[in-house]
Amino acid sequence: MEKKKICVLYPIGDCLHPITGGQLYDSYLFNKIASFEKLQITYFTDAEVGHINKWLLPICIWKHRLKIVDSYAVLLNSGWFAQALVLILLFRIFYPKLKICIIHHHFRYQEMSGMKKYVGYVLEKCCLGLSTVIITPNLYTRSIIERIFPHKNIFFLGMSFKKEKHPCSCYETNRLLFVGTVYPRKGIAYLLKALGIMTIEERKGIQLDVVGNLVSADYYNDMQALVSKYGLENIVNFVGRVSDAELISYYSQAYCFVFPSLLEGYGMVLIEAMSYGLPVIAFDNSAIPYTVKTGKNGILVENKNAEALKEAILCLCNNTDYHHKLCKGALETYHNTRSLSDLDADIEKFVNIELI
Repeated sequence: MEKKKICVLYPIGDCLHPITGGQLYDSYLFNKIASFEKLQITYFTDAEVGHINKWLLPICIWKHRLKIVDSYAVLLNSGWFAQALVLILLFRIFYPKLKICIIHHHFRYQEMSGMKKYVGYVLEKCCLGLSTVIITPNLYTRSIIERIFPHKNIFFLGMSFKKEKHPCSCYETNRLLFVGTVYPRKGIAYLLKALGIMTIEERKGIQLDVVGNLVSADYYNDMQALVSKYGLENIVNFVGRVSDAELISYYSQAYCFVFPSLLEGYGMVLIEAMSYGLPVIAFDNSAIPYTVKTGKNGILVENKNAEALKEAILCLCNNTDYHHKLCKGALETYHNTRSLSDLDADIEKFVNIELI
């Protein structure tokens, strides 16, 4: 029996060698779909388009469309929605039988401001609206999609975890940890300000390790300027990207996890931190409250409020009983999260309904 072809269209990012939480999720999804005997997956990635201006992607991909349109369905991530919109529209007009399955982690327009935010909202909405089916891994994004598209075909393939047993942190006193890509959306500037507005006595003994890929030299220089401005040279350590073994070491030494992100579709790193028994301090925005619960496994503070972030850090550093309670709650949260077997069952249902 001839297998149905499924094309993964991934010209931005690297689903074959994933780094970010979103890429890891997408890669797992694609590999799981590829395991079905009735399906054959092909990949159209950045290797096919080369290093070109992202706004030229629709033209480049359209030139290679014959590699794509003989498929039964196309899977793509919505992260490049502004460029993908034109391409999806062309597919819908000239190849109406081709299924367009869009994986949507979070709404990118929420990162924008002013007129750009409005235009981004319109383009992102149009892109999702042209899809055959929308796949989302988190409840927060699903709730927004359902509000915008009450009758849209939406599949919730919830974020899940391997449930590995990690060593609990030794809770080195007042050692704070951030893990994530170092760029504006992660809100590191607010964390540096929170440390900067502490008195010398308040910040005594506090250390912050910032672990993650430094994607922009300009942004890194801006953060270093803030470190100098607030006199944090002996407190803040920008580590960069580390190996898995080194990352385990950082988690195992931390006292708590501080995550001042301004927008998350899920925030896999929150659960990763909790798997080591680390309580989380984070801003109360987007999907973060779905995971972090004040008084249970961490502390949520008002969005973009550096003063509140400072107070939360000092609260945990100065209250070992409360810290111990939140550590216990963090481990409970991790143990109660969805497992990969839950995701596998969801993917099987999706494949049987939409792809086979």
